[in-house]
Amino acid sequence: MSIERNKIYLADAYKKIKELKSKSIDCIYTDIPYLFESGGGGSSELALRIHKNKKVDLADIDSGIDYAIFDDFLRVMKKVNLFIWCSKLQIQDILNWWLKVPNITFEVLVWCKLNPTPQTNNVWLPDIEYCLYFREKGVKLNEGYDYKSKWYVSGINQKDKAIYNHPSIKPFELVKRHLLHATQKDNLILDPFIGSGTTAEASKVIGRDYIGFENDEAWYQVAIDRLDGITAKEREAGIIQQTLFDYKEI
Repeated sequence: MSIERNKIYLADAYKKIKELKSKSIDCIYTDIPYLFESGGGGSSELALRIHKNKKVDLADIDSGIDYAIFDDFLRVMKKVNLFIWCSKLQIQDILNWWLKVPNITFEVLVWCKLNPTPQTNNVWLPDIEYCLYFREKGVKLNEGYDYKSKWYVSGINQKDKAIYNHPSIKPFELVKRHLLHATQKDNLILDPFIGSGTTAEASKVIGRDYIGFENDEAWYQVAIDRLDGITAKEREAGIIQQTLFDYKEI
């Protein structure tokens, strides 16, 4: 079964990505599973996730990513054009992996948060998140002063976090800006860990195609509903009549 454009699949990214044809993707934009550092008596906003109204212990979510999937990232991209949101603990390993690829340049993009979660004891505020961008020679970047800025300052959007029920949601305008800078109209963007669907929504708004994978059924449903204009609260209230997308379980 071929993978269709403009669909989000309920699937394990490590398995599903193998169904994609080689050199079929123009850009990968993703927020990978984070590797967390705990200590100091505090907890970051990402250390505890709310899922189905239950707290998930840090030990269940801090294993990070299996870097073997990068082989498939490299295989499916026409040229390396890759955004990876990650924790600071993952930066060195990710850089070491991708800088072995010939003709690659990189940038460290940052989101500076004005309202980070307060911390206790001797730890720094979690007010910066990192996005590594890798580009192969020949990938076109679009002009625009705002597009070229490597840092973005905003508050954490508590409204979006509440609406879409995802703990690490990134600012929609920032994702859109990144994609406008590094992709062209009708390009195909892959997000293998799509979460609440920000990448898909941004792609749709700016005239790009997308493919998304999400293995958590609850967040998969949030992403599907989001593209249909349905909030998590509306679904919980049972007022949804019909959605525009066909749900597809793998």
